[in-house]
This record gives sequence, structure tokens and C-alpha cells, in this order.
Amino acid sequence: MSDRQDILLDDELDLRIEDGDFVVGNSTQQEIECLLRAAPGHYKQNPLLGANITQDLNGPMNGETRRRIRVALLADGFKIKDISTVNGVISIDAE
Repeated sequence: MSDRQDILLDDELDLRIEDGDFVVGNSTQQEIECLLRAAPGHYKQNPLLGANITQDLNGPMNGETRRRIRVALLADGFKIKDISTVNGVISIDAE
């Protein structure tokens, strides 16, 4: 899968606007982040999409969490190579 191009968001997930216009660029990373934060039902056009990892903050990266991440990314067309955690930071290798 090639890099996805879309309107970009800032760190607070608000639209990035420069010189009075939307900023467009590689959105693959932000798309993964949004999919992981979203809970099922957040996307009207695809109500089952979302991993809802915010419910797992400060918790272990167990098999269920890893499965929800995998299912959400596969449903959106990503090919997953690896999902791991290092010092509480989730690392996802997907394309």
C-alpha cells in the first residue's frame, strides 16, 4: 500500500491550516492513530471500526488489545508486520 494522502491534523487532532488553507500530506500515521483511538460506533459509515485503546491506558498490552488493533487496521486495508510495546509505547509496523 502506498502512502495515503489526506488533510492533516495537528497534535490535538484539529485540522492543520497554513496560509488559510488545509495542509495535505502523508496521512498514514495519523490514520493509524485515529483508528486506534476510535471506539466502535465512532465512524457512522463503518460502525464496527475502531480499536478503542484509550480504555487500556496504563494497562498491559494483552492478547485482546493486540487483537483489536490488528482487526481495526486490517479492516482499513493495512498489512501488519508487527505489533509490539517497548516501555509502554505501542510500536506498529504496518503498510
